[in-house]
Amino acid sequence: MRLDNSKKSLWALMGICFLMCIALMIIGLFSYLVKGWLIWDFDKPFPFGKEEIITILKISVLGLPAGIVFWIFGIR
Repeated sequence: MRLDNSKKSLWALMGICFLMCIALMIIGLFSYLVKGWLIWDFDKPFPFGKEEIITILKISVLGLPAGIVFWIFGIR
């Protein structure tokens, strides 16, 4: 860990947080689609609605603190 490096870019912070949010959103979307596919009865509509989308968006917000931790401690 290099905590003494004071020349860290804020662009890097925003990029890391954005990419972490996107990655968590993709993982959440994939997991809900697989879950919906496994429990889907073909006579009914696909079980994926607003509640699942809101949950995925809530989970993707966790990319912000994760990105900040990666940025502060220089995790690669």
